[in-house]
Amino acid sequence: MNNSLVYEVECQLDPDIVAYYDAWLPGHVQAVLACPGFLGAGIETPEVPPGERPRRRVRYRVESAAALDHYLENDAPRLRTETAQRFGERLQCAQCGQSADVHVLSMKEVAGDVTHSLLHLDSRVWRTVRLLVHRPGELTREFVAGRHQLYIPPFRLYLAVSILFFALTALLPDSDSFSVDAQGNTVFAPVSVNVPEALKRDLEAEGVPAAKAGGGPKDDDGCKVSLFGDTPNSTDFDQVLARACEQMKRDGGRLFAERFAATAPKLMFLFLPLMAAVARLFYWRPKRLYAEHLVLLLHNHAFMFLLIGVTQLLAAIASLTLPLIGALEFLNFLLFVYLFWYIYRSMRVVYVEGRFKTLLKYLTIGTIYVALLGTTMLTGLVYTIVGLS
Repeated sequence: MNNSLVYEVECQLDPDIVAYYDAWLPGHVQAVLACPGFLGAGIETPEVPPGERPRRRVRYRVESAAALDHYLENDAPRLRTETAQRFGERLQCAQCGQSADVHVLSMKEVAGDVTHSLLHLDSRVWRTVRLLVHRPGELTREFVAGRHQLYIPPFRLYLAVSILFFALTALLPDSDSFSVDAQGNTVFAPVSVNVPEALKRDLEAEGVPAAKAGGGPKDDDGCKVSLFGDTPNSTDFDQVLARACEQMKRDGGRLFAERFAATAPKLMFLFLPLMAAVARLFYWRPKRLYAEHLVLLLHNHAFMFLLIGVTQLLAAIASLTLPLIGALEFLNFLLFVYLFWYIYRSMRVVYVEGRFKTLLKYLTIGTIYVALLGTTMLTGLVYTIVGLS
């Protein structure tokens, strides 16, 4: 009766060391086979999904369990030490992890490193974006199911897309299109009309002031703001608003816009966990983890930022290409319709409930979402205004 057994060892490799590891492994296997009780071995290269690290598997045939125990107690520690000396320390320093093979990189090595990094990143990026855009909720289901290596992690995806979105929001609008007039009112695209001197004299002779003829604002001593009427208790906050108004009047609101744009992403990091808690109240049976709701919100907001960024680009193109403005505006409308359907569909896919029940929760949670988002943004506006005073 054959009492031999199989001893299997599998390793995940850093892509940078695969070639060296493959050259080293046969010699190591021969050293193991020289130990008592080892009858044979086979080296395998398992197939791995795209995006995962390469693997190598060695199957040793050992004559008995006693022989394997003897190897693990006596020979394995010695071989591990030799491996660290001949393999590990040759590649990385044991103290800091720096590669021990320090040399000036050739152009071939630089090109290979850049190509590998880009291709490895692109495979995950495009796989993630494709699933995010075309299949609502599926990316969340993949993550909840434990398939993490194929896709960009939810928080990293949201962070990258939100940074791009808020940067695009800050860059696209014309900085001269927003200003505050002398009365503290927000106005857009002020028009400055240069009236010829001869025409000014004729208008003044008719009783029309030159400033009014030129379209310029009337002189004013400053901003007069009162939210609560002329009461003693309102003066402190009114003074804060007045100082902020004066600041916006001086720079056309640029500093206010910059600071609010910097505050909004931070507010979203507070808002999303709150909305995840709200969603958990509606989906408590069957019991789901809080993280599942948060991951769905991160994915949906990443998609929303992508979509709104596209609509902003289309709006900018439309402003430059008047013949296409009608078609681009209609395309924007279709994209926003898709956004509302996308969120509804993602809820159905992730939570696996019927159409009517999902629609009812969609409308209810959506109402809470709008109210909570408005409160969050209002808090950000007040914080920004106070910071200007």
